[in-house]
Amino acid sequence: MTESFLAPVQQWLLFCGVLALVGCVAWRFAVAPGAAQILGNGRLTGLIGVERRMATGGLIVTLMLALVWGLRMVVQVAGFRDPFVPLSEDLDFLIRDTFWGTVWVWQGALLPMLAAAFWLARPRGDFGGRGAGPASPLSSGDARGSRVAWGAAGVLVTLLVLTLALSSHAMGVEPGRNLAVAADGLHALAGGAWMGALALILLLGRSPHGESDLFSAQLRSFSPLAMASVVVLTGMGTFLSWTYIPTLADLWTTAYGRILSAKVATAGLVLLIGFINWRRGLPTLETPEGHSRIRFRAGWEITAALVVLLLTGILTQTPQP
Repeated sequence: MTESFLAPVQQWLLFCGVLALVGCVAWRFAVAPGAAQILGNGRLTGLIGVERRMATGGLIVTLMLALVWGLRMVVQVAGFRDPFVPLSEDLDFLIRDTFWGTVWVWQGALLPMLAAAFWLARPRGDFGGRGAGPASPLSSGDARGSRVAWGAAGVLVTLLVLTLALSSHAMGVEPGRNLAVAADGLHALAGGAWMGALALILLLGRSPHGESDLFSAQLRSFSPLAMASVVVLTGMGTFLSWTYIPTLADLWTTAYGRILSAKVATAGLVLLIGFINWRRGLPTLETPEGHSRIRFRAGWEITAALVVLLLTGILTQTPQP
């Protein structure tokens, strides 16, 4: 009973954490340069503060993921445990003799490097935006080291996403396993770039002085990223669903299909709220009422996305038809 509860919760926490890290990197490389261009060189101090908070947030999420990483082994051992052999023997077999154990070790090796990268990525001091432009660093002074650290974080986060794909249902697809793994990885990257970045903008993107232009600039720069992510997310999700479900009837006649149907329906709700925010929210973003409404709808967008991730966690523990 405990295992059946912990396994999907652990997967949900893992997905939430990894997508948040993707959101951090997506914000730095896809949102921040456009927001800097909108704000102009004279008003970048607030954006540098957001960059610092994003790096710190990435560090905190990485440390929390280290706990989830440990919980993964606890859950796996609980499901695999042979009461007639020593625990050390079970652990040794899982780590040394299974592909799952190899991927788990890779994840454990990536996390401390990722924590170091986010620590080094934090801008030091107030650089006043000197030398910033649409495609240039947000900060100067020690900006080169910060840029290198952000680049390293981007590579490490991508590798972390790959480990998720290598321990997903995509590994069971025959033939076409490599294509399914690639699609699963792209699906996760797109989800993080959309929902992860949006959640972080809501949580960390506000100015401590209450200026709305900083938040508005980030959302306007985020909009093209969100649209591109939706295209990739929808395409990869459709392909993976078609791969995992042998017949259409499985969507309502099997446990896996019913959970997948609930996930697709909830994802459709996320898309609908996002579309409304894009059509109605962005044109009124600079007004106090529009600013408040877009934050409110975005909050519901994130909440529905968390439900999608929970259903995804349950799917990973459900046998395919």
